[in-house]
Amino acid sequence: MFATFDYHSYTSFFESCVPSLKYAITKPLLYLSLSYPALVAVINWLFPAIDATFGMDGGAFIALIIAFIAELISGIIASHIRGEQFSSLKLSRFTFKVFYYLVIIFVPYRFMVSFKAHDSWLMAVFFDWLHVFLIAQIVLENLVSILENMSVIYGNDKTTWINSIKNKLKNFIG
Repeated sequence: MFATFDYHSYTSFFESCVPSLKYAITKPLLYLSLSYPALVAVINWLFPAIDATFGMDGGAFIALIIAFIAELISGIIASHIRGEQFSSLKLSRFTFKVFYYLVIIFVPYRFMVSFKAHDSWLMAVFFDWLHVFLIAQIVLENLVSILENMSVIYGNDKTTWINSIKNKLKNFIG
């Protein structure tokens, strides 16, 4: 049966299902998978204000922070590949940007909560929509930046991966 699907051994089948076996990184990935739910639970328990402040649970907030960290690390690596010096100015710019992203997430959420508490449902719905829109836009912008950095890290022009996605979307949409 395995040969029918071009698996030449049980090992090749298991490596297809769990590719981390090939690279001997299964154990660290399992630790990460096991620790993430616990980390989310601890953050939700220790910082219930995350939900009250930013309108997202601990898991979503961790994902947002991971996106910020991935952008920072991939940006540092891409800068190094381009031969640019690491500078505190760029780190300050990144920190400034993250701060304002968090403000942009916080403000519409708190307005939504306030309008909801005052039974002003039309305004609550508007600010709820704005809050969700802004989170989605911020996450997508971070992903674009990460993709640019990854293109550079893999030796391409920074627009390579973005243009590839644009072309696939254009072909999909028609």
